[in-house]
Amino acid sequence: MTSTPMLEVKDLQVAYGKIKAVKGISFTVGEGQLVSLIGTNGAGKTTTLRTISNLLPTAGGSITFAGERIDKVPAHQIVERGLAHVPEGRHIFPRMTVEENLLLGAYARKGAVTSDLERAYTLFPVLAERRKQAAGTFSGGEQQMLAIGRALMSAPKMLMLDEPSMGLSPIMMARIMDTLAELRQSGTTILLVEQNAQAALELADYGHVLEIGRIALSDTGENLLGNPKVRKAYLGED
Repeated sequence: MTSTPMLEVKDLQVAYGKIKAVKGISFTVGEGQLVSLIGTNGAGKTTTLRTISNLLPTAGGSITFAGERIDKVPAHQIVERGLAHVPEGRHIFPRMTVEENLLLGAYARKGAVTSDLERAYTLFPVLAERRKQAAGTFSGGEQQMLAIGRALMSAPKMLMLDEPSMGLSPIMMARIMDTLAELRQSGTTILLVEQNAQAALELADYGHVLEIGRIALSDTGENLLGNPKVRKAYLGED
């Protein structure tokens, strides 16, 4: 595995009016790595992802992706450059079929997408079985699979996921995490925001703990899992 920085966030600051939600954080995601951001609600995790995608403006700092500054690049062009974002809440199109949702993920691409469609169906067989069904009839976990499949249809260099296990049953959550492990094994670079710290750190090459808009702790996933402070604050241990 190489450690070439695919994403470099440097002194990132984000504000909602006069309130600073992110207060100068810096981290990198190496090519082929899975990096997890963990922390309580309001720590700035979702804000960080939304700012990287330029859905929110920066108030300071820089974001570099694949060697290019992207903090002033329009959101749709960031997708075209190979950075796909699976947002919290999934945001699928409920009245459209599964296949129509997937094909929307490839809207910015030129050329054939058949092989990517087959890859999504191989990764998530339920999508293949019900490809003509309205996406709104799916369970939460199935919709999460569809959201990930749709993001992969853009043939991204890197995938960002915001709370993919939120609201899912333990069995479905385990399936989603297994899929992320499989994607990582195949070389996909991933930045993961996840409330379930145990699951996020078990997958992570590297992890960062966010507290009130700052990075409080950074280490390998394995070391953070073994850190008594992390275990007490985020894994519910005394």
